[in-house]
Amino acid sequence: MGRLIRGIFILFSLILMTAALIKYNQPSFEHTMQKNPDLVYAEEIGGKLQQTKFTQKIIVALRAAGYSPDSTIGYLIESPNNQVVTIQLHNLDEFDKSTESEIQYIVNTIAKNNNLQMFIVDVKLIDVH
Repeated sequence: MGRLIRGIFILFSLILMTAALIKYNQPSFEHTMQKNPDLVYAEEIGGKLQQTKFTQKIIVALRAAGYSPDSTIGYLIESPNNQVVTIQLHNLDEFDKSTESEIQYIVNTIAKNNNLQMFIVDVKLIDVH
């Protein structure tokens, strides 16, 4: 009977030590959950857009150029090479390539002045008639 108790004790001790070794030798969950570099970039740019008041600067510049932008602007930031800004314009009778180019130029000039990468501009026309 003593051998059986001793055998159970040794077996239990081995299981406990194995479990402890497995637990303490695994990398922590935080280290294995590394952030996607594009997600980190998007978070950084989001902060920079707020810090530089980028949206407000675009709205003011577009109004100064004679456009009627909505008071909100949408962003889709996937990477430095894939940044999209969506601008909604009111009361625009004609929208052609030159209008699109002018708005693209305004946005990217503001981006450059604020040390940001260039944006792809997506203009949406809103009919308020």
